[in-house]
Parts: sequence; structure tokens; C-alpha cells
Amino acid sequence: MGQDTPSWDEIPSLDDLKVDWNFEPENPMGKRCYARLTSEDLCQLLEIDNIPVRLVTEKRQTNALLLNISQDGVSLLTKSGEYTDAQLVKMGFFLGKQKVITKGRIRNIRQDKRGVIIGVEFVGLPDTSHDFISGMYASLKTKG
Repeated sequence: MGQDTPSWDEIPSLDDLKVDWNFEPENPMGKRCYARLTSEDLCQLLEIDNIPVRLVTEKRQTNALLLNISQDGVSLLTKSGEYTDAQLVKMGFFLGKQKVITKGRIRNIRQDKRGVIIGVEFVGLPDTSHDFISGMYASLKTKG
């Protein structure tokens, strides 16, 4: 080693290192773990006008439109409906030729001038669907 390069023995030990357990790293996506693909991104990528979603609760079946998606969940627009926070749902939709059928839990509900917007967290999303959604990010960057 050169004269200016310290040896490993000269670097202090980490034995007395203290960790601030309340530390929260900055996350440009807020509390989200994954970036979202918007319906515009998806429609451009898949060359379609919209993505219909079949949404099923214990009391009814309804159609919705996909507003955005990530590996964690989706945001859907419905015309109406009675939904509750943490309500369990099943949903199915196509991303191109990829059929996605999964369970979910409603995490967010809000009224909008277009209808009701609900945020649904995936519960048990199949690995093939998770991987496909992950690959869509790369496809969009490559295409755009």
C-alpha cells in the first residue's frame, strides 16, 4: 500500500456504533415502495384506450377502470359503490395478453367528480403477475 493509504488496522472499530432506530430515509415516493404506472403509461405501452377491471366484493360485482398500478396495488375508478376501508375484494384484468387475477384489500376510498376512486393493495399477487408488472417499467422506459 502507498504511504497515504491507511491499513485496515488504522480504521476505527465499529463495536461502539450506535444506530438511530427512529431514522427514516428520504423517499421520493413518500411511503410507497414502488413507483406507479399511470393508465396513460399503460395505454401507451399496450396500445389500448383503457383497462377495465372486474371488481368483486362479498355483496356484488362491478366494473372499474384502472387508473394506476404498481407491484403493491392499483387505483381504480368506479361509478358508484359502497366500499369500506380494509374491505377484502377480488379483481381481474388484462395487461395486454397477461391476465391478472388476484385478491386485494381496500386501503383508500375517495369521491371524485368522475365517481369513486379506491386504492387496493394486492394480497397474494401471483409471482408471474408481479414479475410482469415489474417488467412493464423497463418496457415503458425502453419504448419512451
